[in-house]
Amino acid sequence: MFVKSIQCLVSVGGHPTGGTIISEERAGGAMQTSTFIFCCNIALVIVSISGLCLTSSVFDFIVVSRLYYTVPDHKVLINPRMAFWLFPSSTFSLILSFLSLLFLSAGPRVIKFAVDNQMILSLAHALLMCGACILSSFVSFICAQNANDIAGYAAFATPAQFQLASAWYYSRLRALVVISVIQSLLNGIIVSTLYLGISCKYRTFVQLAEKPPQQGLIERTTYFA
Repeated sequence: MFVKSIQCLVSVGGHPTGGTIISEERAGGAMQTSTFIFCCNIALVIVSISGLCLTSSVFDFIVVSRLYYTVPDHKVLINPRMAFWLFPSSTFSLILSFLSLLFLSAGPRVIKFAVDNQMILSLAHALLMCGACILSSFVSFICAQNANDIAGYAAFATPAQFQLASAWYYSRLRALVVISVIQSLLNGIIVSTLYLGISCKYRTFVQLAEKPPQQGLIERTTYFA
């Protein structure tokens, strides 16, 4: 695996031009980004795609057309407007995690831009991850609430077709609860590890090397993952 890093050679009397040189280094050895965070982003991509698939299976033609209701009071059991929470939740987490992985193979211009705007990008990334965490938690709550509303019909209802349909939606809503909780946990773990200093062995968005390879040479690695 190739890892890109930015090296800034700050003149301390050794460089004749007195300027700053920015070069790109490719290393085939140890991964500079945390393997733990990398795995979390991979898991988040998989879980988010699973959430989108489950959401699509719940909000089918019957639910969207408000045809899944009780008789005789015509109470709609799954509100189609829930889709405006469920789809953005999984999509938001998917985009953030995918961009984090994509950033690992970014070109030197992108990395230089990240270094120059490190504070703004770090703050924006942390806030977006926190927002995704909160949104996933809220989605898990409304899915659990809706699953509880139709649990009785999934266990026993007449006609039999209505009971089977209720069991179908109930199982998928319960699965969405689990998916949303996992999304929230993964987003929270990434934010806590990168920005809250849960473990000092994991690098933050921009980190200065503890032992520069030579006098005046400072290695700075930027990444979202």
